[in-house]
Amino acid sequence: MYRQIAYALVLTTRLVCLCYGTNELLAQDTIQFNPVEIKVSKMDLSQIGKKTEVGDSSVKAQYKFNSVSDYLTGNSTVFIKSYGPGAIATTALRGGNASQTAVLWNGFNLQNTMLGQTDLTLLPNFLFDDVRVEYGGSSSVWGSGAIGGSIHLQSLPKFNSGTMALANVGTTSFGGISFGAQALISEKRVISSTKFYINDSENRYTYKDTSNHDKPVQTAKYNAFAIRGFMQEFKFLIKKNQIVNVNAWIQSTDRSLPGLNLQSNNKSTQTDQSMRLVADWHYTKYRFLSILRTCFFQDRLDYSDSIHLVYSKSLTKTMMLESENYYKWLKNQQFNLSFNALLSSAQSNNYESKKEMKRLSLLMGNKFSFWNDRLTSYVSLRFEYYTPTKLPITGSAALDFKLLPKLHLKAAASKVYRQPTLNELYWLPGGNKNLKAEQGYTYEGELSYLKQVKHIYLEVSMAAYSRIISDWILWVPGTNGNPSPVNIQSVWSRGTETTWKAEYKNKNITSGIVFMTSYVLSTVQSSVQENDNAIGKQLIYTPRYLFNTRVYATYKKFTCFLFHNYTGYRFVATDNSSWLNPYKVISIKINYTIPFKSLMMNVSAACNNLLNANYMVMSNRPMPLRNYEIGITLQFKDLKK
Repeated sequence: MYRQIAYALVLTTRLVCLCYGTNELLAQDTIQFNPVEIKVSKMDLSQIGKKTEVGDSSVKAQYKFNSVSDYLTGNSTVFIKSYGPGAIATTALRGGNASQTAVLWNGFNLQNTMLGQTDLTLLPNFLFDDVRVEYGGSSSVWGSGAIGGSIHLQSLPKFNSGTMALANVGTTSFGGISFGAQALISEKRVISSTKFYINDSENRYTYKDTSNHDKPVQTAKYNAFAIRGFMQEFKFLIKKNQIVNVNAWIQSTDRSLPGLNLQSNNKSTQTDQSMRLVADWHYTKYRFLSILRTCFFQDRLDYSDSIHLVYSKSLTKTMMLESENYYKWLKNQQFNLSFNALLSSAQSNNYESKKEMKRLSLLMGNKFSFWNDRLTSYVSLRFEYYTPTKLPITGSAALDFKLLPKLHLKAAASKVYRQPTLNELYWLPGGNKNLKAEQGYTYEGELSYLKQVKHIYLEVSMAAYSRIISDWILWVPGTNGNPSPVNIQSVWSRGTETTWKAEYKNKNITSGIVFMTSYVLSTVQSSVQENDNAIGKQLIYTPRYLFNTRVYATYKKFTCFLFHNYTGYRFVATDNSSWLNPYKVISIKINYTIPFKSLMMNVSAACNNLLNANYMVMSNRPMPLRNYEIGITLQFKDLKK
């Protein structure tokens, strides 16, 4: 079946090439020649009308020893539900849950089809050149799960930029050591990027136990973890109008999992192993761009608890083939047509047999540009065939409008959905084969103002959104007390976000401040359960208020960053009768760069939780008190002129 689908996709691509070969190049926002650089336009289209936070390279460099979860916690309004250093960390974006955020690596969704989520702790920040957050629903472009937003992880090597070798080594007060190395060779027609990383930690951090009056300061035990991984990326310029990318990413993680009491003699362990192979071919001819992409993902998760005699093993395999086609049929209009075929299978000792998920989808869209690109809009429709449940037809309409040279308006409306995971459908005991897909509508808008006066740069943006999701899936007590997922609730999420930036820059000094806020109301509007005490209440672990502040200064070779995070009350009971207290965490990171001829050495130090705050992000998971990091980076460059 899938061999026939693959043949049909290739044939479709060739037919479109023959039909639409004309005499003009695609717009520069899609193809750039240096000698040629072809962007995956799908991301550009999905971000029209959306608030997007693009990471700053100097800020991202402060987290070279940390995970993507740490980076997003300090530099976005995404609430990260962290169980502690090295433990699981997932998102709660705009009042949604982890299954409602798509995590995409070079356009491929990393969500595990069994769990429906991605553990951000297992994503080393070191691996990615660019980390950005796209707020708002994009199910018509990215498919299932892109309800609250999407997190994009990208590698961005450029042709003919020379050679570079880099090595990072760092240590923490937790008894951890991390190492990362990269070798980049960039010639006129070939790019090779090799990355290798190790992160081992005893993870013996101190925390406060307020119930222990004799010895309130404790040290976490049975909490060690080890992450090892390798990423290889190749990029080939076959001809002036053809590029082939081939990427491989292999990773293994071993973790000891503490019980509810971090002092308990817990014997739980978890092993995560993943292999991700992707390839794509970009072809351009006149007004036409075609991208043929494929991937194979394999994820293994083994959990063991010798005390309670629990041994769970699971293996998922996902194959995807996609054909994206873009045609500029008028000077100001670009049509896109994409076909996608996905097959995912899972084996687990908690399933009665091997289970499969099959999906075929068709995406159609059109981008409009008016008044010399002052107004850009995009409309799209997505049709899907999916087994074993029925999926809705989704679509979106969005626009970007430059009202004034410095004033920018964005607006978007989308229909969104999330398909049930394999665990929700087939887990024994408790799986529910009759689940329907979560679905609903989301509306959002953003107004931003930019201004530069001599050496001062100012930016202010304000965003608002509203989203209603029906058939919300929730695990509730079922037969014999075993939890079972049910389409039980309708949830209304709405809120506002603001960003304030000011930066001063001259020859030797750069300084600035960034202040981000988020206000979220995410309440249960209706429920199929009688006398449900959650009606009208805030979802658990969804803070109403979140503030992030970043203050920084650079003088010649010295850089200092101060990060401040405030997170408000999080309810831990569905009727909002109990909660976790708000907390604020301040961290400081300092860097000093020592340049040589072709070698640069950077020495860094950090103090996290500077004020020694006692706090928990999740219930019964106290977070570390004041802790420290130090590291050294050596970088060699031989740049092309």
